Amino acid sequence: MATKIVHWSIGDAPLKATSLTAVIGNFDGVHLGHQKLISTALSLAKNDRTKVGVITFDPHPRRYFRQNEPGFLLSDITEKNRTLSLHGIEIIIHVSFNDALRQLSPQQFVSDVLYPLGVSHLVAGSDFAFGRGRAGDMSLLSEIGGEYNIKIIDVSLKVDNKSATISSSRVRAALQAGRIDDAAEMLGRPPTICGTIEHGDKRGRLLNFPTANFNLEEYQVPAYGVYAITAFIEDKNTSLQGDTQIIDVPDLPVLMGVANIGIRPTIGDRKVMAEIHLFDFDEDIYGERLCVNLHHYMRGEKKFDSIDSLKAQISKDAATARDLLEDKK
Repeated sequence: MATKIVHWSIGDAPLKATSLTAVIGNFDGVHLGHQKLISTALSLAKNDRTKVGVITFDPHPRRYFRQNEPGFLLSDITEKNRTLSLHGIEIIIHVSFNDALRQLSPQQFVSDVLYPLGVSHLVAGSDFAFGRGRAGDMSLLSEIGGEYNIKIIDVSLKVDNKSATISSSRVRAALQAGRIDDAAEMLGRPPTICGTIEHGDKRGRLLNFPTANFNLEEYQVPAYGVYAITAFIEDKNTSLQGDTQIIDVPDLPVLMGVANIGIRPTIGDRKVMAEIHLFDFDEDIYGERLCVNLHHYMRGEKKFDSIDSLKAQISKDAATARDLLEDKK
């Protein structure tokens, strides 16, 4: 299914869609809590014969207010689009989070954002807040929405088997601690990092383990260390219809491998990088975008006393990762 991607700002022309059942939020990581909202919207849209969409914000509000903060995202905008498309979303609207949006009162948020976007039904989590200073809650949203014939659906937050609310912040904490299984349980899939493959120093080839390397940029950096991974080279699968981007997600070949995330203390390079060795793969993918699924956290990053010791450990890591990924073949 093709998904439309729209970038919209306060003051832009209203969207032509006459009736949209939408979910709203940041959707960082598209975890099981987000997926609960999406499922609710899909059911409503099917019954009411409306399009189903996501209203999200770019940049993430946290980045807008804390511009010097290190990377914290669970998914960049491209990966967010891909994941939402896989969940059946027909249109994704990225609303520019800027000063004009930040200054809107709750009333103006409905009149100047939701109404021109063609929203007839809005699905949000019970903790959703909106308007200047986050002054509006779901009760107020329902009240104002009624003035514009927008029906508001309040969805309870998703909790895990320990009765803890699933949230992007909890997924980040799990990644930082190397608790990949916990992160995957909350996401409903393995955590994923993506980046454009850069030219490196070619040391991987000297170690007989060529690597594809990328900077984590705005991502939440997982615990430094070695991971068993699967990966795919992202297809350039977008087109344009006027000013609207169209994404169509194909089935892509899955590769297996091992990755080191960290600062490479043995080499002496302090820049945080993801270094990925793909098994049985020897293609030139410089400049390509690679997405890496983290399946198992194998060990922490460490400094070795020699390159030979490092080389021996990499061989052991690769063998261990192959064993761990046997069920992915």
